[in-house]
Amino acid sequence: MPKQQKGQSLIEFAILVPVLILFILGAAELTLFIGAYMNLLDLTREAARFASVRDPFKIFTEQNCGPNDPITHPNPYDNSYFYDTACVFSPIQGSSSCTDPAFCNGFNSTLYIKPDQDDILITAFTVTDNAVSDEWGDGAPNVPLVPNVGPWVWSNHDADTAHNNNWKRSCDGTNPNETPNPYFTDAKINDYMAQAGSSVGAKGFVVVEAYFCYHQVMKVPLVGLMFPDPMKLHVYTIMPLPYASPTATPIP
Repeated sequence: MPKQQKGQSLIEFAILVPVLILFILGAAELTLFIGAYMNLLDLTREAARFASVRDPFKIFTEQNCGPNDPITHPNPYDNSYFYDTACVFSPIQGSSSCTDPAFCNGFNSTLYIKPDQDDILITAFTVTDNAVSDEWGDGAPNVPLVPNVGPWVWSNHDADTAHNNNWKRSCDGTNPNETPNPYFTDAKINDYMAQAGSSVGAKGFVVVEAYFCYHQVMKVPLVGLMFPDPMKLHVYTIMPLPYASPTATPIP
């Protein structure tokens, strides 16, 4: 091969290699992003399943995810409903990421739920005649639940009191009201009821929403230009909740 062609090949190779490296790193970043999304979705589903068989109206006395509460608790109905549901997102007991004793003993072995950025919202809905009649959420220990006060928000009940309502803010903290309203409102549930028709009737539902700020690992320049870093992920799961079903009025 003539020297001129060899030199041209080296130049072409030198131009192509960075493009290939960026492509490979971008594919790796996309894989990590999809993995984080799927793991967050799985945790949301597990939390909704956990909540669907428990009683949100049982008065609780504490909010703690200790080794005996709630997941390995001998009585699964003796729990602080909303906080214990959020505990599903907490690190596995004994893992290196289990740094907060009050938020540990969960199923999370892959994601770090950041107290200053991430959030978990839990809401129970009572549906009567195919429309929401009551919404149950935020409450306090030793106090019965009061309807229609908004969702239960993890960041308002964790140890980090400086960062409440993380779900409303952008991940970089520049916009404190990026998400002014929760995704699941009475109107949203009513839309679902209207689509389902008259077969729904009187039901109870629980919705678990998770807001997670994904930080890029590879820090690929082109990927950073196309997608925000960090990027807020929002996933949710809705499950039937028999305990939230409306109670029939007894006939005298």
